[in-house]
Amino acid sequence: MDRTSRSDGTARWRRTGAEPGPVPEPEPTAVEPEPDPDPDRGAPSPPEPDPAPSAPTGNADTQAVPPVELVLEGPGIDPTGASVSTAAVLAWFAAVPAGSTVVVRGGDVIAVDATIRIDRRLHLRGRGELRFVGGVEAAPALKLIVSGSSVTGLRVSYAGPTASSTGERNTGISIWANDVLIDGVTVDGFQNGIAVQPSGEFEGVVISGCHVLNIVGSGGGRGSASSAGEDRGDGITVWGARSAVVGNIVSAAPGTDARVGIHAENLPDYAVDPGSWADSMVTIEGNVVTGPFRRSIAVEGMAHTVVTGNTVSDATWWGLAVIDTRSVALVANTVRWTRTADDDQGSAWGPKRCPAMIYRDAQGTVVSGNVIEIRGVAAAGIMAQAATPPGGSTTVIGAVDALITDNVVRIGGGTCPIGIALDRTGQPVVSGNRVAVTLASGSVGGVVSYLAQDAVVSDNSITGAATSNGFGVLHQGAGSIVVMGNRIDRVRVAVAVNNCTGGATIIGNTGRECEYGLDTFGTTGPSVVQGNRWESDNTAHANAQPNTSYLSTRHMGLARPYGGQSGDILVGNGRLWVNDQGTWRSATLG
Repeated sequence: MDRTSRSDGTARWRRTGAEPGPVPEPEPTAVEPEPDPDPDRGAPSPPEPDPAPSAPTGNADTQAVPPVELVLEGPGIDPTGASVSTAAVLAWFAAVPAGSTVVVRGGDVIAVDATIRIDRRLHLRGRGELRFVGGVEAAPALKLIVSGSSVTGLRVSYAGPTASSTGERNTGISIWANDVLIDGVTVDGFQNGIAVQPSGEFEGVVISGCHVLNIVGSGGGRGSASSAGEDRGDGITVWGARSAVVGNIVSAAPGTDARVGIHAENLPDYAVDPGSWADSMVTIEGNVVTGPFRRSIAVEGMAHTVVTGNTVSDATWWGLAVIDTRSVALVANTVRWTRTADDDQGSAWGPKRCPAMIYRDAQGTVVSGNVIEIRGVAAAGIMAQAATPPGGSTTVIGAVDALITDNVVRIGGGTCPIGIALDRTGQPVVSGNRVAVTLASGSVGGVVSYLAQDAVVSDNSITGAATSNGFGVLHQGAGSIVVMGNRIDRVRVAVAVNNCTGGATIIGNTGRECEYGLDTFGTTGPSVVQGNRWESDNTAHANAQPNTSYLSTRHMGLARPYGGQSGDILVGNGRLWVNDQGTWRSATLG
């Protein structure tokens, strides 16, 4: 096959045998409305639905041409990028047969200033560059609308005017189809890098091995009270289902205020055909995310999604986040937390800034095997935060059935006063974690539970910063709790269960270098305290309460207990303590 030119400047191809020439088509356009984010969620308002994936356009003879491999070249197409080649490039793509492979040769730089709309199934590949120098500051650069297309190896860059902070997003590759592959592509300098759009609940998209670089957010940055920036500024976004985001490098431009590095979110109002796996089944694996994104990786409203083996750094809100999700796992990720006290991006939203966040109505979340290094300033290492839902309701909703296990929260020169925080959660399990915390005043410590219901805190290793500060495990509120088998060092109070009427089970814990072993202030529910070892400088069990069953209690501290009610019995270190009408008396056991 060879190539000739028509007198009108458009390209045609010549093969052996007779064939019709491709017929250029007018460039279709789609105007997409301005986003209208929900301030409670910060969720984007995506574009109006694009037409559903359809058969390629063009005359029947053109579509019948067998698939071929074609180089993007010809009259009017400047391979040096010195001149803009938009008209010729759009006409060239309009003439390409469906099923063809389009090659952008290595070393070629082709400058354009309008959206390239891929309206037939094509494989676009090569080591060359499509450089968008304008015309897409409020539009996508590449727009794929037919299922089965792919883009591999290309560089897609933006060197035009500043992207718009309203209206449609400036996006490198916009996907409006199923079963699309984006592999080994470099997308550089856009407001949004690669996005699977929501309007069809598109499925089967794989985004792998890509470099999505220098994402430019629209937030106000440090010191700004603006609420802007929560409807755009993502590296890779999946507003679909049954997709994979694997092995990509994603970065935000230095000094910018971008939103999310990798973002999977449900937007059911825009799903024309939800299908069998609506808002679910997304894998985010083996990616590296750096730069000032507010959230490095976030999963919002999705179900049956896994985030695993990723490395993230430099987030200003949350490194890893699940928001209103169902059955989502954050497993074996590494978070390098570098946020400084000056990093207050998006302060109008009042985020509690931490490496890992379980937000609001997240149900059945697993956070396991992650390594978090605190090099900056964090409110907590891992936090489950309750909040009111969108839509004006004043009812506060917290996470349910969270399993937080086998994580490491370590101090690498930064400050973090709380290892794991549970805010109004239901049935949380916190087990097997290795947690270190730094000095701070107030209700701080290794595991801090506020109004949690039916919590289990077990087998954690917790190290504080000083015996004059904080708690190993602190539970406040009526809900029942089990505190079992924890090892706690260098805090003021090893275990504190305060104002608990649902019952506390406190068994087999060890507190070393603590001022107090156990504090049960206001805890009046039926409780079991047994087999604990407190190496405390002061009282082993403070504020023992009346009407509480402390069964077979072993307090290994040497100090005299106080509090409680007449008849309470404590045994430990070879001594028997009896509360005799408010006075604790002891006898040596022979």
